[in-house]
Amino acid sequence: MESVTLSSKGQIAIPKAVRDALNLSAGVKLTLDVRGHEIVLSKQSAWKKLRGAAAGSDLMGNFAAFRKQERKLEDTGS
Repeated sequence: MESVTLSSKGQIAIPKAVRDALNLSAGVKLTLDVRGHEIVLSKQSAWKKLRGAAAGSDLMGNFAAFRKQERKLEDTGS
């Protein structure tokens, strides 16, 4: 277990051994959760980077059109 000290500005430095173990580099997004009297710092999941990537698109409409085309191809035997 690593130990860190809180600065007067409320900052901590993540020890090099921890950065290396988690492959953390400058600019990596981290999430901070408070669980009771604990602070849990986690590397942000890759899927969270995709949040909002499909905003404004009609995914269900596109899927329905795709399925309609597939059914048409099945019916014609193509």
